Amino acid sequence: MDMIYVTHHPLASLMITLCSFSAFQSLQKRCNGHSLLNPVLWSIICCVSYVELTGIDYETYMNGAQYINFLLGPVIVALAVPLYRFLEDIKKDVAAFIITVLIACPIAGFSAYFLMVMAHTPPDLQQAIIPKSASTPIAIEIAKKIGSVPSLTVIFVIMTGVSGSLFSTYFFKLFKIKNERAQGFAIGVASHGIGAARAFQISETAGTYAIIGMSLMGITSGIMLPILVIFFL
Repeated sequence: MDMIYVTHHPLASLMITLCSFSAFQSLQKRCNGHSLLNPVLWSIICCVSYVELTGIDYETYMNGAQYINFLLGPVIVALAVPLYRFLEDIKKDVAAFIITVLIACPIAGFSAYFLMVMAHTPPDLQQAIIPKSASTPIAIEIAKKIGSVPSLTVIFVIMTGVSGSLFSTYFFKLFKIKNERAQGFAIGVASHGIGAARAFQISETAGTYAIIGMSLMGITSGIMLPILVIFFL
């Protein structure tokens, strides 16, 4: 009975979330920032394992984790600080940003969709993957508009963010992309918030441009993808 009380207490969920992320963040730093030790990925695995092993439901877990969720608002506002620092440089590249995102948005969504079609996956999975490169709240709304399953879309969004965070640096080395602004913007466009967190590990410049990519990709996806789905699918 005492153990059940402890596992179902909101503070238990909060501590598991914070401690698992902090532990893997420290481990990643000790291993020279190795991308396979991404703290977001491993803390998700720890939290899911905790929920499964203790048998608590998601609502009980969120009773504790909601305090972290609340802090997302101030964190998003704080992201304006690095944007302001690079404001003059950002103004010079506005046209390039817009053109890149207008091209990347349909490619990111529909390339994944057609791969799912070629793999003969169920229709629900095919449409759920289309908004994968938008941040989670936007992707959920897109999924609702296109008649997909939001919960499946969330899974694809997380997988996209984690995979981008894990493998982006390898692609940069493979294609010899050394410009930190290009690196950051590419990660933000492809892998939204999780990727942006990885970009800040590269440098503040990369992180700032990742925020720009993530923001523009979210706005463009919210407008463009539902229209394209209606007309073509």
